[in-house]
Amino acid sequence: MPPAFDVEDPPIRLSVLVERAERGEDIVLSRNGVPRARIVPLRPPITHTIEAILRERSRRRPSTVAENRLARDKGRR
Repeated sequence: MPPAFDVEDPPIRLSVLVERAERGEDIVLSRNGVPRARIVPLRPPITHTIEAILRERSRRRPSTVAENRLARDKGRR
């Protein structure tokens, strides 16, 4: 679960929370211990993108040399 910050607690700086979101963290804002809102990064950090690519590659069957040549030659047309 992402870190939660209660909006009723003494000074929680929005700029600090936004900086943490920019680094890839999801931030939950709560009121009296009940989650009410979330601050999330607009773009996933590059590590998330790389992990997604590696997960997708691991699901695929490796291609053969013949398949690679066919794909290459198809692109040349």
